[in-house]
Amino acid sequence: MKSIRFTNAEIDMAGNLFLPENFNEAERYPAIVVVHPSGGVKEQTSGLYAQKLAGHGFITLAYDASYQGESSGAPRQLENPYNRVEDISAAIDYLVAQNCIDEQRIGVLGICAGGGYAIHATMMDRRIKALGTVSAVNYGDMYRLGWEGELQPSSSLEPLEMAADQRTAEARGAATGYLPTTPNSREEAPNRDFAEAYEYYRTPRAIHRNAPSKFTTRSLAQLITYDAFSHADVFLTQPLLVIAGSEAGTRWMTEAIYQRAASQKKTIHIVNGATHIAMYDKPDYVAEATDKFAPFFSENL
Repeated sequence: MKSIRFTNAEIDMAGNLFLPENFNEAERYPAIVVVHPSGGVKEQTSGLYAQKLAGHGFITLAYDASYQGESSGAPRQLENPYNRVEDISAAIDYLVAQNCIDEQRIGVLGICAGGGYAIHATMMDRRIKALGTVSAVNYGDMYRLGWEGELQPSSSLEPLEMAADQRTAEARGAATGYLPTTPNSREEAPNRDFAEAYEYYRTPRAIHRNAPSKFTTRSLAQLITYDAFSHADVFLTQPLLVIAGSEAGTRWMTEAIYQRAASQKKTIHIVNGATHIAMYDKPDYVAEATDKFAPFFSENL
């Protein structure tokens, strides 16, 4: 693995490039961009999947989103879905400029919200030849319908007002407002997945100094009105493999994009016993997913 930098407009992006064993710079390799969850960084689950897939002969790139981790941009921890989608194309810009990359063999793998962003990017950027997701989340649907799809969209009007009020306050000189992305304790978690999210992001299981478990309040405006799956029935035509845990509250979103995708070649795989977060790092579940992704990307890249 080597640290790299690339740009997305004015943002200086930080990434980790994973090279396959016995890498030969004179050869041309297939490549996979790996997209981290909201609130995550490249040293967590995206880096883990990138490392595992590099072991199967791919060059893989895990990076920190704009405004997050070691990438630049202010305000810090801005989670704008449109920036996140553009990050993916910027990562591909970097890859196609490398002599060792075969530009006709580039895929994307997204995890959680990164899965939603990867879906959107794949519809827009035809350089992406194959798409995989793990515990995919359409962030807009998550806010409008709830983690388990149990809410009415009208319930999201109040946080939209909150975002507007915060943006006005900041325009008048107030400090940047933030909201937590994970509970402050396991006891505060509303469900099993969020309890495990607390454990993943806030305990030694996967805590990282560059992942402070917060995002800007103003981000709510973009997130609530965003739809990562819009027009998937028309534009999502590339080969698709979506994976989710059988016990994940978000499983319904993976099933929804599988049904909606226009892809003629698409597969859904449900990992028995896995929760949403367990797919991030539990060795048996990651191994099961990798054993599906490696041949999928090999065949389609």
